[in-house]
Formats: sequence, structure tokens, C-alpha cells
Amino acid sequence: SMAGGLAKQGLIPVVAIYSTFLQRAFDMMMQDVALLHLHVVFAVDRAGLVGPDGETHHGEFDVGYLRQIPGMTVLCPSNRLELRKMLSRAIYDCTGPVAVRYPRGEDGVYRQSLGQPVLREGKDLTIVSYGIMINEAIAAADLLSGNDLRAEIIKLDRICPLDMGPVEASAKKTGAVFVIEDCARQGSLSQELFSALASDGFDGKCAARNLGDAFVAHGSRDELLRERGLDAHSLADWITEVLANG
Repeated sequence: SMAGGLAKQGLIPVVAIYSTFLQRAFDMMMQDVALLHLHVVFAVDRAGLVGPDGETHHGEFDVGYLRQIPGMTVLCPSNRLELRKMLSRAIYDCTGPVAVRYPRGEDGVYRQSLGQPVLREGKDLTIVSYGIMINEAIAAADLLSGNDLRAEIIKLDRICPLDMGPVEASAKKTGAVFVIEDCARQGSLSQELFSALASDGFDGKCAARNLGDAFVAHGSRDELLRERGLDAHSLADWITEVLANG
């Protein structure tokens, strides 16, 4: 309510909060911010797997619940450079409610901010990902290249509203789309993305890897990625198998 009051005064409040704690404020985001079309920025910390923070702190549901809110924009930085840029974008360029979801931990191999969806061009398959999982996508693509599979990587900086243009263009070129996410299966971006592709007439291969339907237990991030098949080696094996078997 304080954030909404500031927004009504023409100020732009930034609410910094863990993904799991924000779950408790879903009704406030819906009724006190979105319904009133207020420009409030939610800095959503601990998005995705949080490792040692424990099983109650995994941010595995925010992708689903944030995208349900009418008028919500959801930005997904992949590193600290992008986080700074997207916070500025959320404050100065966006309107209405905006969520910037970012993970616990350090930067991975991807430390740039290209601002374009096609991170790497390829011809054999399309990998779609966002946020910190783009690092696993890059590593998996590197492994696949050893098997003469050239993966095109589409990096989504914004997952709501979803711009299907780059994904559809890549899907038509490669004929196979793989979505990698660190969120629960229900409400995952892949569900909306695959539905949109089907509506567009795409009849190629579609497959997704995410955190599934069960709560994620305690463990290091690397351990949990391997457990859920989201580490680079597991992803490369899975993609190879899907392409081979259909």
C-alpha cells in the first residue's frame, strides 16, 4: 500500500523482495497496484534456484504468478550489468507494474548485454532461455557442437509480455525448439510459448526442461541442476535424444 501511495504521488517506488516472500503479496500486487495501473517496480531477488538458502527460498513460482497479473512487465537479467540496465529501464522506460527477476549468486560465462534476442546463430535446433539459465544454454550448445549440431540460442530479456517474433523465426528455420527454465512446470514460459507456436502452425519438435511439479529440496545449485537435468551435460544429452527419437 505504501508503494501504491508513492506511485499515486508521481513517484516511482522500487520494492526489493525475495521471490518466495513476494508470493505472500500476490493479492496486493493484483488489487493495489495492477488494478490501479500504478507504476511500481518489483526487484525480485532469489529468482530460480538458491542453493544453500534452503528449500523454502527457491524462487520457482514467480514466473507463473507474475505473468498472471494484467499489465505486468517481467524483465530477466542474466548478469549484474543487465540487472543495472533493466532496473533503469523498469524505472524510466516502462509503465504500470514491472518485475525484474534476478538470481542469487555470481555472474556466469555470459557477462555481456547485447540487447538482441539471437545470442548465437544455428541451423539444427533452437534453444530458448532467459536469466541465469542462459549460461547452461550456452554450455549445452557448446557440447552439442561437438556432435555437429549447431544450436541457435534465443535469449529473452523480457518474458511478459512475450514477443514471439524471434522465436517463431528461429523455429521455422531449425524445426526444433527447446525451452530451458529454472521455474516450476505449471505456469512456465514454455507452456505459453509452445501454445503460440502451435497457433502459428509450427509442427516441428517442441520440448521443455524446468524444475518440474515437485518442490525443490535443499542443496547446492550445481547439485540441484544435475538432479533436475538442467546442467549443461544433461541438457545436451536430452536434446540429442529428442532429436534422434522425435
